[in-house]
Amino acid sequence: MSKRVRQVLIFSGAIFALGLIINSLANRGACSYYGYQTDRETKYAAFVGCMVKVSGNWVLRSELRAVQ
Repeated sequence: MSKRVRQVLIFSGAIFALGLIINSLANRGACSYYGYQTDRETKYAAFVGCMVKVSGNWVLRSELRAVQ
């Protein structure tokens, strides 16, 4: 593998990792802000999404209407 191809692959991997980190931070911030707006306890679970505490149980924010 040439030096140029190796550099491009490393750079692409770094950009991809940076994008994942920025996306994760944005999702955590949105989840936290939702909890602040609704005065509910929230947490962000990786690979699951925003969780809201309802009656002592953690429920996905997207499935909250089914629980209420």
